[in-house]
Amino acid sequence: MESNNRSESGQALVLMVLAMVVLLGFTALAVDGGMIYSDRRHYQNIADSASLAGGSQAGLTLENNFVTYGNWNCNSSGVIAAMQAAQTAAINLAQANGVLLDTDISDSHGVDVQCGIDTSHGFPDKYLDIRTFVTAQTKTAFAQFVFKGALQNTVMAVTRIRPRSPLAYGHAIVALNPANCQGQQNGATFHGNALVLVQGGGVFSNGCLRGNGNPDVVVQEGNVNYVNDFFGDTSIFSPPPQQVNTPIPPEAYDVPPPDCSHPAAHNVSGNSIQGTLAPGLYCITGNVRLNGNDTLIGLGVTLYLINGEMRINGNATVQLSAPAQSPDPSPAIPGIVIMAPPSNHNELQINGTSASYIIGTVLAPGADINLLGTGWVEAYKSQFIGWNVEAGGTNDMSILWQENQQYSRPAYLDLYK
Repeated sequence: MESNNRSESGQALVLMVLAMVVLLGFTALAVDGGMIYSDRRHYQNIADSASLAGGSQAGLTLENNFVTYGNWNCNSSGVIAAMQAAQTAAINLAQANGVLLDTDISDSHGVDVQCGIDTSHGFPDKYLDIRTFVTAQTKTAFAQFVFKGALQNTVMAVTRIRPRSPLAYGHAIVALNPANCQGQQNGATFHGNALVLVQGGGVFSNGCLRGNGNPDVVVQEGNVNYVNDFFGDTSIFSPPPQQVNTPIPPEAYDVPPPDCSHPAAHNVSGNSIQGTLAPGLYCITGNVRLNGNDTLIGLGVTLYLINGEMRINGNATVQLSAPAQSPDPSPAIPGIVIMAPPSNHNELQINGTSASYIIGTVLAPGADINLLGTGWVEAYKSQFIGWNVEAGGTNDMSILWQENQQYSRPAYLDLYK
């Protein structure tokens, strides 16, 4: 017996139509989604390029106007000129890529430059932020049937440019070891019973700060900061030590090694470094030990300790100064008088006579630095950056930090966001 249910007639056709609609919907989503993603990537590239172009022009303008970390002022003519140059360069680069920007970012479509000083880390971070916003509509094939109005992308790029800066944000004594105060050598240690006077720059320890004995540690125009731990009597420090949250990052003291293969470089052994040196770069293998009546005099020199230690003891007289910035002293490094690679973990012990002096940055990020006073206020016009740094003794010590006598990094930028 046959059954003829006319109420079920045509159901397959309805299901096929519904399936077609769903498939077309997914196809539309894939097509329009791909277009939106492609446009977003395109406009992000333009925003990044424009922001970087603005940062590059800002850095060049800061250099040309001699704006540095030390004289940074957001209201100065040099900084304002850099901000204006950054906006112009970013707008021009975007226009060359088919995007018209202005200086109004209230509509999320323009270029803005902000000047700032961030002191939340225990050291001032001075910068310009070049912020580029791009908002653009995407032409869609099917989305208008589902969504009202046009679909649009909004992207942002931020380039941060920092001025010419001293290493480690200009601190005169920097200990990079992040360990706490267990053990006698970790971090920055001050000992003895004499005056340690730090004029400018301040003291910073990424780990432990220790006061042994009864030294009088006086810091003028700077702070005494540590990140991890403190041991000793805070009253020997003026101003009192402050614990901060952020260590000095590696990029703040990173310096490319000198070119010891350069024809003008002096490649010598440590036991031959005595007497008077001609200006230039000295790449030293082995230990440098100066005792008794030994002398070492070098004006405009960079001593690069490849793998040995340096010990200046007793009555040895040492007079060293770093090369000046101009004329170009290459392959020597302007502003650096003594340098060791991070792989050199040997000690630098500096204890000269009252006629000794060192001018320029001493950079030994993997080594311990031991400083003893000479009683002469002009002895150390330097900046000392080491893994652990120990200073003090029975003779007064003066460390005078001046920006123009130390190594400085040219204005530099990074794509911040």
